[in-house]
Amino acid sequence: MNPPSDADCLRPPDLVCEPDPRTLSFVRVDTQRPIDLADQHTSIARFSLNPVVPEAIRVHFETAKNIYLYAWFVYRFYPIAEQQALTCLEFALREYLSEFVERYKAKHRKGQEPGLGALLKHAIQQQIIRNEAFTCRDRWALELARGRYGFEQMQKMMDAKLETMTVDDSGVQASEQDLKHDWLGAFLKFLPDIRNDYAHGSPTLYPTVLRTFEVVMEIINQLYPENPSPSDGLLSSVNGQVAGV
Repeated sequence: MNPPSDADCLRPPDLVCEPDPRTLSFVRVDTQRPIDLADQHTSIARFSLNPVVPEAIRVHFETAKNIYLYAWFVYRFYPIAEQQALTCLEFALREYLSEFVERYKAKHRKGQEPGLGALLKHAIQQQIIRNEAFTCRDRWALELARGRYGFEQMQKMMDAKLETMTVDDSGVQASEQDLKHDWLGAFLKFLPDIRNDYAHGSPTLYPTVLRTFEVVMEIINQLYPENPSPSDGLLSSVNGQVAGV
């Protein structure tokens, strides 16, 4: 078995504040300059929970953000940051659905608590969280359309046996199907798997965790809206009384 690389070993004191060598390989798309620590901070600072979110949940989320920030120095902090963000989501759902959690425990041997998947499923079924309430769903839909367009252009390039090809996706628009995409269904399918992969030990190593932060933020802010509508208040009042485990 190969030993850990120098970048993955405990840092000597004189290198504690040096960026991880792998971090320096990334550049900004707009300017093509290498990213710096300020860029790292900006990318994670934009995610914030509503002021009405309970403090304990906010602390969990801010801890995840700090871990992401410090991944500038230790690259393998990225999956830990993503795991912490998903742990925060599970904690927020468990706190909000406290009565559902107690009913779930009463129905299972040894007082087993619902995991992230069961909590998400319940919140979706009771429409406590809803696709139409995501504030960035139009952007997500456009990203779907652009991703599909890019794949189509790549296929054309391969079919034509071209080595290079200029692609302009500025005119791509989201289709009706993209706009109606079932984001919650996708999150229910993938988020628990990612969380479990990390929780049980995984060699996964990649820095693309910002989308997870965005999703976690959006879901928690739906649980605790800053300006709740009458329907939000109704859902909140009955979240522990509706049937279905």
